Amino acid sequence: MSGNYKVELTIVENGLDFIKRSLIELEKDDDMYFKYAILHLSAGLELILKARLQKEHWSLVFEDINKANLETFNKGEFKSVAFENLISRLEGICDIEMGFKTKKKIQNLKKYRNRIEHFDLSVNKKALEAITFKVLSVLIPFIYKEELIKRDHDTLKFINEKLTTMDDYITQRYKEISPIIKELPSEVRLLECPNCLQNRTLRLDEKYCYFCETTFKNLSVEFISRFLNFDEHFNISYGKFKFLDLCPCCEKRSLLVADDECLCITCCKILRPKEYVKCIDCGISHLFGKEEGEFINEEYVCYDCIFKDEI
Repeated sequence: MSGNYKVELTIVENGLDFIKRSLIELEKDDDMYFKYAILHLSAGLELILKARLQKEHWSLVFEDINKANLETFNKGEFKSVAFENLISRLEGICDIEMGFKTKKKIQNLKKYRNRIEHFDLSVNKKALEAITFKVLSVLIPFIYKEELIKRDHDTLKFINEKLTTMDDYITQRYKEISPIIKELPSEVRLLECPNCLQNRTLRLDEKYCYFCETTFKNLSVEFISRFLNFDEHFNISYGKFKFLDLCPCCEKRSLLVADDECLCITCCKILRPKEYVKCIDCGISHLFGKEEGEFINEEYVCYDCIFKDEI
């Protein structure tokens, strides 16, 4: 091969090429290719989003805007904007409405990517195809709307053709599992699967997803790492559930709390909010009728907290 062979791609073309590679790898009949499919999809996504920042102004792709320099930018010798700041700049500076659902899809892909790069690989083809479709079904319209590249670009046409095939697959998969789901007893609770991100496909009591056919060994770990923001309050934005609480049955912080019901993703118990009470001091929960404390001015305090100063 000639030594002066040179490849030139714009940032958008580079991003689309990563996505194309991801889709090709996804078709391989080899589990190890799944790893690269996620890594390349994530890289492509990030480049496309950075391209929109660059369109606004080249300095915005620097992590530290105060160090923005046109010469280092042209050479590509700088630390580019971190993913978290990338999203905030798109919203705050470029005035782009990302929306909660869009950000959730993007952030979940990044979590997959980080786990694969730094920890382990645990994903199947059904789940990965579903995740890829969710991300690209948001990203491609974004490219069109922001006019980042011509619509008839060959790589973009390739990606759109693959998306059509994936859409057909997901539709067919839902047709296959819908009769099974419809026959489930009314008391069975279905959640969004943390693996394939499909809605109402994860059966809580069996810790099994009908879409990607995953049986979770430790659902709480998978669920919490995928859907929660790890602050001190464990705030959650997941469907109707508002936050995570201590379960009064298994004493694990894995009770999804909503206005009408609470679901524990460790012991799989289903409770009503009025069926348990939480100590205002230590936060430990107790089932009504098994309280180990007293109500003081209509607020519950457990005996450990009442008598802690006497011990």
